[in-house]
Amino acid sequence: MLAYRFQGDPFCRAQRFAAYSKALGERFVGKVLPDEAANAATSPFFEHVIANPHSVVTAHLVDEAGSPTTVARDEILQFFSERLLAERTSDQ
Repeated sequence: MLAYRFQGDPFCRAQRFAAYSKALGERFVGKVLPDEAANAATSPFFEHVIANPHSVVTAHLVDEAGSPTTVARDEILQFFSERLLAERTSDQ
C-alpha cells in the first residue's frame, strides 16, 4: 500500500499511518508532504469546508514539474502501473 498525506492534515493524521504501518508492516509505504507543498488556490469548497491541505493528488496538487505533489502523483501512477501490469502478465 502506498499512501500520501500532508503533515498537518487533521483528517488523515499521523496515527492513521502508524496504524497502517503496524497492521501491514513493510507492505505499507507512507509518505508525508509538508503542508507548504499544497496548492493554496483550491475550489471554494476546499477553501471553506476543508481549509487545510488534504488532497495530495487532486485539489491540492501543484501541477508543475518537480513539485512534491506532482512527484507524488507520478509515483502513485508508477506504483499502479507496476502492480497492474504484473498482475496482467501473471494471468496470461
